Amino acid sequence: MSGVELGVLGPFEVRIAGEPRDVGGPRLRALLAVLAAEAGRVVSVPALARALWGERAPAHADRTVRTYLSRLRGTIDSGVLLTRSPGYVLHLPPEALDATRFEQRAAEGRRALAAGEPAAARAQLTDALTLWRGGAYEEFAGVETLAAEGMRLDRLRHNAVQDRIDADLATGEDTGLIAELEALTAEFPGHERLWAQLMTALYRAGRQGDALEAFRRARHGLITASGVEPSPVLAEVHRRVLAHDPALLAARAEAVVTVPDDALAAGEHALLEDGDLRTGREHFETAYVRAERTGDADTLARAALGLGGVWVHEHRTCAASASLLTRVRYALERVDPASSLGHRLQARLAAELDYAAGTHERILAVAGRTRAAGDPVAHAEALSLAHHCLLGPDHTRLRHALATELVAVSGHSGRRTDLVMGVLWDAVDSFLAADPHAERRLGELDDLLAERKHLAAGFVADALHVMLHIRAGRFREAEAGAQACAEVGQAAGDFDALGWYGAQLVAIRWFQGRLGELVPVLDGLMHSPTLSPIDNSYYAALAVAAASAGDRRTAAGALARLCGDDPGALPRSSTYLISLCGAAETAYLLDDHATAARIHELLLPFGHLPAMASLGIACFGSVHHPLGTTALTTGDADRAVTHLRAAVRHNLALAHWPAVVFSRRRHAEALIRRNGPGDTAAAERELAAADEEARTFTGPPVTAR
Repeated sequence: MSGVELGVLGPFEVRIAGEPRDVGGPRLRALLAVLAAEAGRVVSVPALARALWGERAPAHADRTVRTYLSRLRGTIDSGVLLTRSPGYVLHLPPEALDATRFEQRAAEGRRALAAGEPAAARAQLTDALTLWRGGAYEEFAGVETLAAEGMRLDRLRHNAVQDRIDADLATGEDTGLIAELEALTAEFPGHERLWAQLMTALYRAGRQGDALEAFRRARHGLITASGVEPSPVLAEVHRRVLAHDPALLAARAEAVVTVPDDALAAGEHALLEDGDLRTGREHFETAYVRAERTGDADTLARAALGLGGVWVHEHRTCAASASLLTRVRYALERVDPASSLGHRLQARLAAELDYAAGTHERILAVAGRTRAAGDPVAHAEALSLAHHCLLGPDHTRLRHALATELVAVSGHSGRRTDLVMGVLWDAVDSFLAADPHAERRLGELDDLLAERKHLAAGFVADALHVMLHIRAGRFREAEAGAQACAEVGQAAGDFDALGWYGAQLVAIRWFQGRLGELVPVLDGLMHSPTLSPIDNSYYAALAVAAASAGDRRTAAGALARLCGDDPGALPRSSTYLISLCGAAETAYLLDDHATAARIHELLLPFGHLPAMASLGIACFGSVHHPLGTTALTTGDADRAVTHLRAAVRHNLALAHWPAVVFSRRRHAEALIRRNGPGDTAAAERELAAADEEARTFTGPPVTAR
């Protein structure tokens, strides 16, 4: 088994015992590549069939897939390709796949850079980048899951290149960097880190004028493209060039390599000032290990808090989540529980436990204690964490109160991040509650972020803007924005980057009437370890997508996994409403009366709300739409007409034009089914209005449903 090696960072290649091996034609290669991309996870036979043929699978596709896999077993070691219900898994050691080796070496290089060891970092990063022979999975552009994985790896490659350049600058290895950076800034004009690196390299080469010209070009590009000034990091490099700062000439360029010796201070600056979760985690990891070794309890506690980040449940895998809880508890044992650090650790521990359980009692109790203690820093953190544990539809007023209090407390905490989070939560709350002034709140957040970037909050703001593009029917802009938003999320180190991108694509394809195209993607995303443990929305999305594509078997299976014995047992999380809405649509498409009746009962208290995912990053319109749909499914045409008429009105108030189109069409269907006096004429008017509104959308048109 150890003799099999796969190469995906360029033309797909298979080696056995070091020798190239031809595994067969394009479909056999694609099958093996899909299994390799899943990194040891089981891939179902239907998912493999969709990867090979998309939505046009031939008759007996499952049997053909198994035949292909039998051929692969005859080509490579049979102990590598294993049968595991409900499909197959490629069982290889991590080092057998070049993409895994690349990620491991790139991560080791970044850790070395964070630890102040640029020479070691340079060696690791250079070694990682030499594994690339071309584009990742480049020959499988037609396989959507592999295309998405290729994009992810390409972004990691870009990050590793920038890390390697930081290491080059830190070790004085500047030769050839200017030409490389000129090419990179031309290709990625919005990446300020590259411009800072170019300015530093130019200044070291004695080209101060060119360094200043580079800043002018960067600033002009940012203002033209986004209407924002350069970040303080890039502006600081500009100031140093103007001041002939000798630090720019030092072997360790502090303006570019943001890894000072004080790992704790660097981590807190990255997290609290820049909202850079990834860089913060790396610094805090270094600080925690050092503090544990020296017995420095305060540093240990601050590092453990920093590792938690700004959100709840940033550490998604079981091992990482358990490690964080262990460290927080360990730190809590070593500080005064009545101190500020003690309160902050208690808040983090309570929030992590509540979030995983879908509860909020612990964190609200801690927030009560921090309020009584008069500790603004601890109280600000407790309020923000509590808000994150209350994103379900039942707590609109309580969330608003917490956000309002957080904005007030931020004036006493002295930390900009508390104000940013308070304004962010207020904007999110406004959208979740269908507040007609929600866009004003988002504008306030945009203004705050224009003054100084905060990557984590900027990721949310960008996602909200994507949602507004979808509401306006600007699908082309929405899809481009979703891609850019995912890049911001990855740059920030936010594990929701992939999940949110998937949710945005689901919303776009849903309102284009093309959701069935995403079945293979959703089948993979559903099992992603980066998804929250209380997020069930991807089961719902897969169920609707499969049902829309006519795959009733997959749809029924996903619906059963979503609903279990009773959909009422689903956690009241930030994806509760859209999960139920997906179940409602699937029940309608499958003519499942019992499920539709139960979903109607569960959704009825929330008819006044929009169905939104997570922090408002995708909106599927008024909850009255699925209420009308469930009534239609159960045969109650009168109730269906009432709900769908309300859905049209609510979606108009939301300015959600694709949802208006969908609700008008479903309302027309309900009118036709009821067939009362004047219903046929009213249905014709609704359909005509829907068609007229759909013609205003950009991108592929909304298809009739």
